[in-house]
Amino acid sequence: MSILLFIILILITDPLWAEDGKELYMKHCASCHHSERYGLKAPPLLPETLKGHKREDIVKIIMDGMPATQMPSYRVILKEEEIDKVTTYITSPVENIRWNIEDILNSKQNTPPLLKGGLIDLENIILVVESGNGITVMDGRDFKILDSFLVGTIHGGPKFSHSLSHVYTATRDGMITKYDLRNLQVAGKVRSGINTRNIAVSHDDKFVAAGNYLPRNIIILDADLNPERIIGVDGKIGGVYTLYNEKKFICSFRDKSELWLIDYNSDFNVEKLPLPEPFEDMAISPIENIIIGASRSGDGVYIYSINERKVLRSFPLEGMPHLSSAAFWLDSEGIPFVAINHLKKPVVTIINLDKMSVIKEVKLPASGFFVRTHRDTPYIWADTNTDTMYIIDKENSKVINTIVPAKGKKAMHTEFTMDGKYALVSVSEDDGAVVIYDAYKLEEVKRIPFRKPAGKYNAFNKTFPWIHPSSKSEAGMRALVNQ
Repeated sequence: MSILLFIILILITDPLWAEDGKELYMKHCASCHHSERYGLKAPPLLPETLKGHKREDIVKIIMDGMPATQMPSYRVILKEEEIDKVTTYITSPVENIRWNIEDILNSKQNTPPLLKGGLIDLENIILVVESGNGITVMDGRDFKILDSFLVGTIHGGPKFSHSLSHVYTATRDGMITKYDLRNLQVAGKVRSGINTRNIAVSHDDKFVAAGNYLPRNIIILDADLNPERIIGVDGKIGGVYTLYNEKKFICSFRDKSELWLIDYNSDFNVEKLPLPEPFEDMAISPIENIIIGASRSGDGVYIYSINERKVLRSFPLEGMPHLSSAAFWLDSEGIPFVAINHLKKPVVTIINLDKMSVIKEVKLPASGFFVRTHRDTPYIWADTNTDTMYIIDKENSKVINTIVPAKGKKAMHTEFTMDGKYALVSVSEDDGAVVIYDAYKLEEVKRIPFRKPAGKYNAFNKTFPWIHPSSKSEAGMRALVNQ
């Protein structure tokens, strides 16, 4: 046997000479997932982004691929022991994760030439988010489908510009998409980080702030998605939002007892406000006078005054209140209230914000995710992680009706048309639908098929929740919000 043939046989048969997990990854995976596993055309492959998957789930995905994606099956390409090596490699930690200004600039996709926009009532635009897929643009006046675009798995919901002419979305892998609502087309994309929590848009539409888990920072982009500033953080971001009145971004943390206020009109100076414990979850009142915050490990909530920079009141509230899905409203006398569902307790808690006290716990058969209302509707709509929506009267805090959009299929997340006349509910299944109801008579008026629809967002309601649509001019809306 020749020496050359002997060496070849050793390379083929001896496991000591076999490719290791990193080599296999670079050969088969890096072109889509990045040489450092940061993600490119495909998602990042890091412990922080894979923690929702068991090892056997990851092995199965590599073996069988993923339907309706570009992830192929490697069953006939890699041996079982090679797939095991790749799995071990992609679930191992990565040190010194970085994504700098140069990386952001290199990820930017050129803006396509704009089309000539038609006559679109921006205030009546409704976006329908299909889980892990795309966003459908709908006219809220007649529920006609205007367009759709792909974005992947977004977190934190879409954020409209103050003029309502654009909407921004951020996916978990850091890709921010800017969509032009006047021209019904994607206006640009950029990757702000490797793992992103959510985004916020400044009151003047000049800046977009992205809160990132990986790397731990806040990226400030201009309206054209060019990076302006990187603000490093030493905690895990809970969320980043806009305080329109103060003209600042506000950032909460999941592991740090502070709120950060970032002044985008003054060189992005940061004001750090101490808290009694981290506000892992929080809700900002529509007039931005208070924040309701809580730690997921705690057993109570705090009412924090933004104006006074201090906690006004705290009280026990068990069952993991889901504050980011809270619903605010004013009663007939102008008194502010908030309804909060609980992830681990089948109740909706209603709080009088004037008295800062719980007035009612509305019992439900199961705990849900969202409670929703509209400034002009008499009802609160609560989902229960079942096929049934519960309708609660604002005046007496009693359940007055139930709605089942599709028997045996999960109903969730209510949104309203701008005028509050119609309520849209998601049947969140692969063969799902958005079901439209008369918000007063509680009768179905239309049903539109969708694949696993989740959130729905009316541009006006999302951006100006307590402003009545009679103030229709953009200048009028700005004046009301900024007064």
